Amino acid sequence: MPAVSDASPLIWLAKAGKINLLKELFEEIIIPTEVYEEAVEEGLKHGFSDAITINECIQQGWIKLSKLTPKDRNLIQRISQHAFEIHPGEAQAIVLAKEMGVLLLMDESAGRALAEAWGVKVKGTVYVVMSALRVGLINQTEAKNAVLTMVNKGFRLEPNLLAKIIREIEKIPQQTK
Repeated sequence: MPAVSDASPLIWLAKAGKINLLKELFEEIIIPTEVYEEAVEEGLKHGFSDAITINECIQQGWIKLSKLTPKDRNLIQRISQHAFEIHPGEAQAIVLAKEMGVLLLMDESAGRALAEAWGVKVKGTVYVVMSALRVGLINQTEAKNAVLTMVNKGFRLEPNLLAKIIREIEKIPQQTK
């Protein structure tokens, strides 16, 4: 089943060399235009390798862009007027996931709170890594390395939460494909 993604999970999984987990877990990722602009266009302007990787996935066809309807744009504009902490890409991703009735991948707490208030199921980047571990797409070492690589490259996790995630990874039994 497809999922909608905000920029953050795409960027961090690409930085960790694990963006393919999205394809393996969801088959298809849908992103709105603002997320494309943030994750790919802006990233390419700055020469970020993760932007190149995300763009390659779009060219492969499993990350798809979705255009918004005028009704969606109106709703997004209202969100932006009343929830200043929610960026346009986040607002677009929330509206798209709600409209499609699919899982939303997002890390930012304000966006997650709004999405959940609207009844949208939301999970973050670490969920993707943990899910891949649980179904045997990666092993414990790969999962730890992915999380630690993201943290080393700037993904924000409180030290206590990082320690808890590492302990959880170590508890998950190894699966074989």
